[in-house]
Amino acid sequence: MQVSLFSWLLALAASFVHDTAQAAPSLLPDTEAMVRMIPDREYLEDSAGTLSIAEVTDETKPNEWVPAERSVLNFGYTRSAYWTRFDLEQTGQQPRKFFLEIAYPILDHVDIFVFRNGKLLKQTRMGDRLPYHERLIDHPSFVVPLELVPQDTTRVYVRAQSSSSLQIPLYLWSPEAFIEQSYEEALTRALFYGAMLVLGIYNLLLFLAVRDISYFFYVMYMFFITLMLGTVQGVTFKVFWPNATWWNDTSILIALNGMVIFAILFLRSFLAVPAARPWLSKFLMLLAGTAVLAASMSLVLPYNQMIKMTMALIIVGIFTGISAGLVRWYDRYHSAKYFSIAWAFVLVGGLVFAFNKIGWLPRTWFTENAALLGAAAEGVLLSFALAYRVNQEREMRELAQKESVEAQRQLLAHQVQANEELDQIVRIRTEELELANEQLKKLSHTDGLTGLWNRRSFEAAFADEFKRAHREKLPVAILMIDLDNFKSINDRHGHPFGDRCLIAAAQILEGCARRPPDMVARYGGEEFVVLLPGTNTSGAIYLAERIQRGLAETTVTDGDAQLTVSASIGVACVVPDSSDNREALLQAADQRLYLAKQNGRNRIES
Repeated sequence: MQVSLFSWLLALAASFVHDTAQAAPSLLPDTEAMVRMIPDREYLEDSAGTLSIAEVTDETKPNEWVPAERSVLNFGYTRSAYWTRFDLEQTGQQPRKFFLEIAYPILDHVDIFVFRNGKLLKQTRMGDRLPYHERLIDHPSFVVPLELVPQDTTRVYVRAQSSSSLQIPLYLWSPEAFIEQSYEEALTRALFYGAMLVLGIYNLLLFLAVRDISYFFYVMYMFFITLMLGTVQGVTFKVFWPNATWWNDTSILIALNGMVIFAILFLRSFLAVPAARPWLSKFLMLLAGTAVLAASMSLVLPYNQMIKMTMALIIVGIFTGISAGLVRWYDRYHSAKYFSIAWAFVLVGGLVFAFNKIGWLPRTWFTENAALLGAAAEGVLLSFALAYRVNQEREMRELAQKESVEAQRQLLAHQVQANEELDQIVRIRTEELELANEQLKKLSHTDGLTGLWNRRSFEAAFADEFKRAHREKLPVAILMIDLDNFKSINDRHGHPFGDRCLIAAAQILEGCARRPPDMVARYGGEEFVVLLPGTNTSGAIYLAERIQRGLAETTVTDGDAQLTVSASIGVACVVPDSSDNREALLQAADQRLYLAKQNGRNRIES
């Protein structure tokens, strides 16, 4: 796909002729999967932030539209609002659907206006100042669907305004390419976050084992790096605080200042600065204290003021770290050279990231991911540096023992050291065994294919919730869900595709039943069950309707095979009059499921 896209863009760039007044529309062939909005795009600065769509589209007013010279518009930190516009024309014979993505999740306000033949078809308002659930598409970036009609020109206006760095990277995706790109992007992020988690747990275990505060500072530093990248990529807003719009911006400042605080404390401890360079130690503590003050101020002061101060602190902190490493290298401190090499990655990645946000560097794949790459490389190298320091200290202890005058005391010292190492190994093995036992326990309670709770876990939870509902006189509801025509799906497309359908259905069920007491379990085969404590019949029916909508909106794809799965749902609800008649509730839900199948499937019976 990338080769064909690159070739098409070269041909497209050669075939366009720009008009000084208005750009020609971008032609979209039927075979095109993704178009980055490089050619024939214009932007307009709204310094007061007051222009309306009527004023922007009024051709009688002398608005100064400027042709875009870069593939991604990057205006740095600015109070202005910026508009960009472009025309699209589909050259095929049938209407086509696309997804327009603004791939910068930390924009405060994004307004999209779609015109066709001079008439406003759609207006969409997004931004991280709005709750996450108000987005049209569940995605960390801002995504809106577009439908292009052959031979008609569609004009799109995008208005963006933000207290953070103002960048407007625009992509147009076909639905298939959008799903593929989202999967690859999620996989890349999962690998990075997984690597950071492994490094963090590894060094936390070392801290607990050797009680060296450097490991704790390092773990906290890695935590704030991960928090910062997750916030900039929109992951934390989607997963952890989808309604906390104020905190979404503030968390970036907290994460950036947390990085400075614990990076300074780590290098001060790791390089043994206080004993060797007292003046440098005092300066480092002053810099860490300034970062603590900046983090506190970010809770009350505007974001656009604090982010500039924080970026300045980051740049000062990076150069201070490099200087400290070189000074201790000059002092012949054994771990300084490894630290300096690791910190050089932070220097490159951090400066590229900061200069990109300020607007000094264009937005490219490298500038956007420089901090991520630098953090990953630094994390690995610093882990090696910590391990090297442990080895050096052990070697120095062994050398001192060998130089001891009394052979008997040497032997005793070696024995004590061996016992300590053996105890440490036993502790680590015990922790590993406990972790393995926990994982086995979890596996015994979950379904291996879908990751949902299994039937045994459901039965135990159902018994407890039913007794509690009887005790507190609260309703409890059950949804029995069976995928329609599942045997024919397996027969027609094969069992691996059937497994994909089960996994997709399980994800939709979990996404719909989000309350902490709700429980989704695989009951057997293609049958699922949802336990809804404290839920009456209307609430249970509402959730069942959400599940059916989710299934109807989801297409399971495997190669050329595509399928939308439906389900029959039986709903039963009761306020228990006894603590041991729960089987009657299950039988009622199951009977209504059977009735739904008898009445034509893809139904809800209550």
